[in-house]
Amino acid sequence: MRGYRYSTDRRLPERDMLDLADALALQLHESLGDRVYLLPRQDVAALIRDYVDDLCAEDQHDLSWMIWHLFQDAREIEEHSH
Repeated sequence: MRGYRYSTDRRLPERDMLDLADALALQLHESLGDRVYLLPRQDVAALIRDYVDDLCAEDQHDLSWMIWHLFQDAREIEEHSH
C-alpha cells in the first residue's frame, strides 16, 4: 500500500480497518436485517471469519469489535428514533 495507507507491519492501516468494518457491517445487516443488533461479539467474529481469515489475528479481533460497536450504535439510534 502507498501513501497515507502505508503500514510498516502486518496490521492494516486504521483507514482500511474502518472501511472494511463498514463494508462488512453493511453486508451483515443486508443478510440478517435488524437481528444483527442483538448479536454478541463472538457471533460477529464467527460471521466475518471467512472474509478476514487472511488478516493477522489482532486485526480480526479488532474488526469484530468495531463491527459490534457499529451495530450497538445503530441500535441506539433506531431506539431513539421511534
